[in-house]
Parts: sequence; structure tokens; C-alpha cells
Amino acid sequence: MNIKSKFISKSKYINGLKCLKLLWYEYHLKAVIPDFDATTKAIMEQGHLIGWFAQKLFSEGILIERDSIPEKQSEKSLEATKHRKPLFEAGFTFNQLYALADILVPVSADSWDLIEVKSSTSIKDVYYDDIAFQKYVYEGAGLKIRKSYIMYVNNQYVRQGDIEPEKLLTKQDITTQVNNIIPHIEVNTQKMFQTIRAGACPVIQIGNHCDLPYSCPLIDICQDFLPAKGSILSLHYDKNKAYNLLYEGILKVSDIPDTNILNPKQKIQYNTYKTGQPYINKGKLKEFINTLQYPLYFLDFETINPGVPAYDNTQPYKAIPFQYSLHILKDKNSSPKHHSYLALGDIDPRAEILKQLKKLLGSVGSIIAYNSSFEKRVIQGAALAYPKYQEWFAEIEPRIVDLMVPFREFSYHHADQEGSYSLKSILPILTKLNYNDMEIPDGSIANIEYTRITFKEDASKEEKERVRTSLEKYCALDTKGMIDILFELQKLSE
Repeated sequence: MNIKSKFISKSKYINGLKCLKLLWYEYHLKAVIPDFDATTKAIMEQGHLIGWFAQKLFSEGILIERDSIPEKQSEKSLEATKHRKPLFEAGFTFNQLYALADILVPVSADSWDLIEVKSSTSIKDVYYDDIAFQKYVYEGAGLKIRKSYIMYVNNQYVRQGDIEPEKLLTKQDITTQVNNIIPHIEVNTQKMFQTIRAGACPVIQIGNHCDLPYSCPLIDICQDFLPAKGSILSLHYDKNKAYNLLYEGILKVSDIPDTNILNPKQKIQYNTYKTGQPYINKGKLKEFINTLQYPLYFLDFETINPGVPAYDNTQPYKAIPFQYSLHILKDKNSSPKHHSYLALGDIDPRAEILKQLKKLLGSVGSIIAYNSSFEKRVIQGAALAYPKYQEWFAEIEPRIVDLMVPFREFSYHHADQEGSYSLKSILPILTKLNYNDMEIPDGSIANIEYTRITFKEDASKEEKERVRTSLEKYCALDTKGMIDILFELQKLSE
């Protein structure tokens, strides 16, 4: 490999800090690195939109057209600095390092302020390394950087009318933190170049760094030595304990030699793996079931949470319901009746959803949700935007019951849960239902697909109808599934 023709970009530098094995793959086996999944792509797209609004703050800014060859991008960018105007996506090279700047703002006669735009609502530690690398490269290329800033989303911003970039975004000076990191960059990059030049991939144990500060795309490749079922990493709740056991050579939960190190829930999980039989605490199941009062209302929301608020009176990343499914079970012997709503998206859907639910949920009976804290937050947030429903929310809140409780408390546990108690893991174990063949298999994809067909102009009428039908099927399965789960728990408790 001719390393002289290769650059370490900002993203590769961050990957190298995370894991040198990942960096090596970037240069030697890039084709086997999985592509970004739909959720990651949606996050990146959101970041591009927020970056576009950041550029609106600098009316005289110059966007540097991207060139795939770093040296040419650097030449164009250095030429653009002569105009002494804000620059967007200026790229510079130094010692085989390469970085693109979100925004460079000229200050005084010869200096620049560096602004990195992030779509988050707070500053993360990894951002300091990100910007320090940029500053190191830019100053090496001949620029004088006065201050370094993070520009990020102000989650207190409430949209009223057109988006106001100066209110949507906020900026923080992180010059001191960046300057403290600069002295370490040369050593870091030297180590990274040594890794890239090596013919063999570095041997690095898996560990907590696999998920921090973000999940590694190589995670399935690096963990392929673990068993598909009952892996030690499925140990409930405690990854540190799981990794320590793994480093001792224990690959499966059922092979743990001393169960005294396990907490009570982990012991239950261990026993289900060991015996192949589910754990059932009939007393606890009965206790939970006896708290339920008919009629039963099985409720599930699907939401969007855009970084750039979609409607007036909404804030960045606040969950906005666009759909609900509600199954009502009048008594033990009746058949469930289904109600649903899927917004068109042309107006804020919260008022209509609150109006419908107030009518449908009545004044008595348990309102059942899976991980009910989410449903509570959705209704409460909507009621805050439409205050006339706040009293109603206060009335129904005590009626909301979480169907997750028996599984979170390990009143029931099956080995096939793999340490999880999500609805997706419970449903196929206790019922004949699953999400395998559904076009929309989870809430994240529901969010992405609804956003795509609602707020983008490239979806045809037929495609919109197809996706909306899939959304209806998915959300209805969530609430139908909760009914079946409850019935199974009733049988197990008897």
C-alpha cells in the first residue's frame, strides 16, 4: 500500500482514536465495513439540514465546491481565504492530514474563527478531538485560528413561523479545551500512520470502546467468535461484568462458574440458559394483573422528533405523535375494538390526537402501554402545547399501566430474550406474532418513513399510500400484540 498517497481525514482520525482496528479496516478492508443503516443515514441527513441553517447566519459566506482530491480542495480553499469572507466546507491539508471546516469566519486582518456545527443539543467530549484535529491541520496549512467554537441546537427554541437560525442554534467557545488537546495530535497521528502501514490488522479486544462514543460498524465482525445464543454479552444490565468474564475466557452466560457474582435478575437469566426453561413467578404476575381495571385500553404512539421543528409550538427533538393505535377491551369476554389515527402531516397533529383520545379513553379503566413512560411523555408534551388538555392528562395519568413491568422485574423471563425485555423480544416468545415480514419493523423506521413521505416532495402518491398502509399495520400490531401478551401472562399466572 502506498501510504504517501493516502490521507487521514477528520473522520478517520476520530475512528483511529476509538479503535486502531477500525482505522486499519478503513484503508485495507473498507469494502467489508457495513454501510450506514437507515437510522444513521437519517441522523446524518438531519445534520446536513442543521448545517444549512448554520450557513444562513453568514449571508456573505462562500461555499467551496467539494473536490474528491484533498490537494485540489486545499488549493481552492487557500485561494478563497483571500476574499476574507466566511467560508463553508473549506478543506486543507497538512502532513498527509485532511480536514473540512463547517464554517471559517475571518476576524481582524489575518485570523479566522473556526465553527464546527453539530446537530446535537449538547457538547460531547469527542467534539473536542474533532475540532482540535481541524485546528491542527488548518494552522499547519498556514491559517491563523483565533478561537474555536461548537455551534449546536438550542433545545429551548420554540418555533413560531419560519425557522429562525439565530434562535435555533447556539454557540460555545471551546478554545481552551481544543488547545489542551493540540499537543497530543502529532503523537496520535504518527501511531495511526504506523497502524495503516502495517500489513496485518492490529489485534484489539472488544470492550466498552465498541459502543463509545458511538457504536462501531465492525461490531458484528469483531464479535463473530461469540455464540449466536446465550453470549456472555447478553448478560443483563452490566456490560463491565460481562467483558471481565469474557476476558477470563467465558463466552456464554451458562458457563459462568461462580453465580455468586451475579445479581438476582442475572441469576434468573443464568438459570433460564442453563435449564432451557422459562422463569415464571406466578405470584408477581397475579399481583400485576390484579392491578388492571376493565375496560382495558391498549395504546401505542409513533412519533417524529426532528432537530429542526416541523410545526409551530414545537421544539428541537421533542417527540411529536403522528399516529396512534388503540385497542379497547371492554371486558374479559369481549373482542377488542380497534381505533387508529395517522396524520396527513400538513398541520400539527397533536390537537386532533388529544381530542380523539380524550373521547376514546373514557373516565375509568386501565390504559396499558409498553414502556409507558414514553406514552406519558408524548401526551404530557402535547398537553403542554395545548393547555386545555392538561387537566385531562392529570386525570388519566394514574390510570396508565406499564406492561413492561413484569418483564423488567423478571417476573417472567425466557432465555430467548437474550437479556432484553423490549416488546420486539417478548412478542414472538409469548405469542405467534412477530415483525419479521413487515415493511416497517420498528419505531425508528416508522419515524424515517413517515418523515420521508410527508415532508419530502419526491414520494409518489402510490408510494405514500403504500407506506401509510404499512404504518397502520405496524402500529396496530404493537397494540394487538400487547393484548396477546397480557392473555398469555394471565394463563401463566393461573
